Amino acid sequence: MRSKRARKRFAAFGPGIITGGAGDDPAGIVTYTIIGSTTGFSLLWLMLLSTPMMIAVQDTVSRIAVATKKSLPEITNAFYSKKFTVFMVSILSIANIFTIAADMEAVAVILEILTGIESIYFLVPVTALIAYLVMFKKYKTVRNVLIFLTAILLVYIISAILAKPDKSYDLCHKAFITKNFIF
Repeated sequence: MRSKRARKRFAAFGPGIITGGAGDDPAGIVTYTIIGSTTGFSLLWLMLLSTPMMIAVQDTVSRIAVATKKSLPEITNAFYSKKFTVFMVSILSIANIFTIAADMEAVAVILEILTGIESIYFLVPVTALIAYLVMFKKYKTVRNVLIFLTAILLVYIISAILAKPDKSYDLCHKAFITKNFIF
C-alpha cells in the first residue's frame, strides 16, 4: 500500500521535473557558462534571492490556472483587448519556435561532437523522432522519455566536481580576458 502511494506521489512530480529541466536550454547554458567563467562564485548569492521569487511566480501562475480552469490567453483576454492577446500569443509562439529550433540544433551539435558526423545530418532525424513521440505515443511514454532526458542533467553536478572549479575558473577567466569578450 505504501509503495503504491509513494509511486503516485513520485508520478505527480513528473511535470515539475520536466519543466525544471526544460529551463536548461542552450541559451540558459551559454549564460550560465559565461557568467560562471567570468565571475566565478561571486554572484552565487543571487540564487538566495532569485530562487524564492521564481518559485513564487510559478506557484501563483499554477494556482491561477487551477482556480480559473483557463489558459493564459483566456485570462489575458478577460482583462485586455483581443488584439493584445493575439499579439502576446504571437510573440510567445515565435519565441517558442526559436527556442525549439535552438534546442534541436544543440542536440544535433552534441551528436556531431560524439560521432564526428556533421550536425546537419542529425536535424531531420531528431525532429522526426520528437514529432513521432509527441504525435503518436501516449503521454506516459513522452513523460518517461522527458524525465530520463532530464535526469541526464545530473551530469552537470558530476562535471562541476570533476572540473575542480578553482583551477577551471582561472583557466576560463584568462581565456575570456585574452579574447577581449564584451559582456
